[in-house]
Amino acid sequence: MTEKIDKASADWLDSQQKSETKRHYAACWAKFLEFTGMTGDEILADRKLDTEHRWEKKVLAYKDWLIKEKKAATYSATLAAMAARSFFSYHYSTLQYRTAERRKLRERSRKVQDYQFTREDLKKMCDVGDLTEQYVVTAGKSFGLRAGDFLRLTRGDLEPYLNREVPIAIGEISTEKESVKAFPFVDSDAAPVIKLMVERMDREGRTGPDDRILDYKKERQLSRILQRLVKKAGIVTGNKQVRFHCLRKYLADRLSSVMSESKWKQILGKMIDEKAYVSPDSLRADYTRAMTETCFQKEVEERAIDAAKAELAKRLTPELKELMGKAGYKMRRPKYIGRTRSKAVEKAENCKDGSHCPEFRQVSEVELLDMLKNGWEIVKELSNGEVIVKRVQ
Repeated sequence: MTEKIDKASADWLDSQQKSETKRHYAACWAKFLEFTGMTGDEILADRKLDTEHRWEKKVLAYKDWLIKEKKAATYSATLAAMAARSFFSYHYSTLQYRTAERRKLRERSRKVQDYQFTREDLKKMCDVGDLTEQYVVTAGKSFGLRAGDFLRLTRGDLEPYLNREVPIAIGEISTEKESVKAFPFVDSDAAPVIKLMVERMDREGRTGPDDRILDYKKERQLSRILQRLVKKAGIVTGNKQVRFHCLRKYLADRLSSVMSESKWKQILGKMIDEKAYVSPDSLRADYTRAMTETCFQKEVEERAIDAAKAELAKRLTPELKELMGKAGYKMRRPKYIGRTRSKAVEKAENCKDGSHCPEFRQVSEVELLDMLKNGWEIVKELSNGEVIVKRVQ
């Protein structure tokens, strides 16, 4: 495109957000002006005199020209035609197409398909990544935002909510592409990583609420991070493409299995009927169910706890098990060792937090591993998922 751009083109491009979209539209529009041999002002003036739908046909011809003459992929040519249509729409000269023409205009296919991440893939990538790379992976699949919206996240968007219980709702996030609100959540994998990112921002002196978490200028840098991590983690992707959008698809696929279409689209920031919007509290309950499929940190912790419990069970000799049976102990499950209504259990139930009886404490499964290592033993499993432990004398 020439250095001095015409007014109609400049006004349209300036209406776009300063992002990858604006740069893409500018590149596509430069090719459209080359194809027509006209300026934006001339195109707009001619369109006002068009009574035979010449410009509808010209945009279709432009798509074919890109494919045949410029050797563009069908997908790229379709996006370029959509950019041209955006110019006419902005100037209140929307192009009108018949159904068959519209189908042809929208026809597109990617030469390369996106790689489908698994939870194990993402875990491996975090294991080999630094803090920034871990943030891209965990927050990327936690929010499900598009790359441009993800890069615009600031300290003020996240910091006020980080001490809340996960999943953490961070409120409305404006999206660029469809100009709708997204309602993302911070999951159990992303929360500790985001806290570390905020702490690093403190050390760097970036303490303002408008300071962006990441200062990347181009969206493609996010995809490059994922591609680098995939290679370091030894993940084989074959002929599939790895890009940041794969994280959005990862979350969308798993949210759609536990909630309605209108709900998961509301979380990700996709257009839905205004009547379909629900409260963040309702979304949070559904998102909590999805976290069992999207998060890997809890799985790692549970495996460590299970291993500790299994190791404790192995220490019981046949003779000790026989004595325990006579005394009223029993193996409630392979993971837990309990005693049926013993005095120790009754005492533990009356001293759940250990404040009045230091011999016993009520702990979560996350804390259990350290307790077992420090000489405590399990005496009862509670219905809320926590356990009563006793100090070994």
